[in-house]
Amino acid sequence: MLTRRHFLASVGVAGVGLTGKALDQSELRMTDWTVILDETWDTFNTDRWGVGFVNPEEWIPNDDASVSAEHVSITDGSCHLQIESDGTGPDGCHQGVLNTSVGGKAWHPKNGVPIKPSPPVYVEADIQLPAREGILPAFWMHPADGTWPPEIDIVELIQDGSADRRSTLQTDVHWSRSGSPGDQDTHRHDPVAYQTTDDLTKTTNTYGCAWFPDRIEWFFNGNLIRTRALEGSVATTLRDATAQPFGIIFSNHVNRIGTADLSTSWVETMRIDRVRVLQKLPGSRSTTIEF
Repeated sequence: MLTRRHFLASVGVAGVGLTGKALDQSELRMTDWTVILDETWDTFNTDRWGVGFVNPEEWIPNDDASVSAEHVSITDGSCHLQIESDGTGPDGCHQGVLNTSVGGKAWHPKNGVPIKPSPPVYVEADIQLPAREGILPAFWMHPADGTWPPEIDIVELIQDGSADRRSTLQTDVHWSRSGSPGDQDTHRHDPVAYQTTDDLTKTTNTYGCAWFPDRIEWFFNGNLIRTRALEGSVATTLRDATAQPFGIIFSNHVNRIGTADLSTSWVETMRIDRVRVLQKLPGSRSTTIEF
C-alpha cells in the first residue's frame, strides 16, 4: 500500500511559483487574529511538542533514519533536529522529529497544537534547513490520527543532487479524488516549486501557510508565493471532520529522495528559531491575513 513517504520517493518538483504581495510581519492586526502559539524555545514544552511522527507504529516505514529523542535539543533559543550517520548503514542513522498532534501515545504531546481551517489559521516557522543530498527536510501538517491523505506541505527541500535544489523550496497539498480521507487509491497532489535567490541550507528563512476554508496561501519571508483554491474533492478531503484536527510536523527523512552516504560519519541539523500559530477571530470581516 502506498504511504505518504513511499509516495515521496517518486516525487520531483513540478512547477515554479510566482512572487505575490509582500507582508510586513512585524505588526499583527490583533483585531483580526489572535496568537495561539509563539514558540521561542526557552525550554522544550512537552505539553506542546512530542518527539516522533504521528503514528510511527503503523506509518512512515522504511526510512533510513530512525527517530531518536537524543537528536532533539534546545540550544540558545533554537530547537535543533539533528540527522546523524555513524557510518554503519541505516541501523546507525538517526533523526530528530517533532509533532504537535493530539493522540495520547508516548510520541504525542500532552495537549499539542490542534490545527483546523475554521476559523482560519496561519502557521509559520523560522528555519535553517539541513544540507546533504538524500536528506528531505519538511515542515508540514497532517491529520493527527495518522490518516493519509490529506496533507499540507508548507516547505520541503528536494535534495536529489540536481542544480538549484538548495535554493528551490517546494509546497504541496495532498487529497483523495474520492473526497474520502485515507483513500490512497485515488491520491492526488499539487506540488509547486518556488525558486529563491538564497541557499536555504545556509540562511534562516520564514515559511508560512494560511489555511482558509476556501483556499491555502503559502508565504516565504513575508511574500505570498502561492494560492491554491480549495474546491471539489480537494476541499472535501481537507475539511472532512474525520481528518480533523491536523498537527504540525518537522522532519528530516533520509534516502527517500536522493542518496546520502551512510557508510561515512556525518551530522546535519535543522534549526528552528521560532514557531507561530495564529487564529482568525470569530466575527472578523477580514478575508485575508494582514500584518
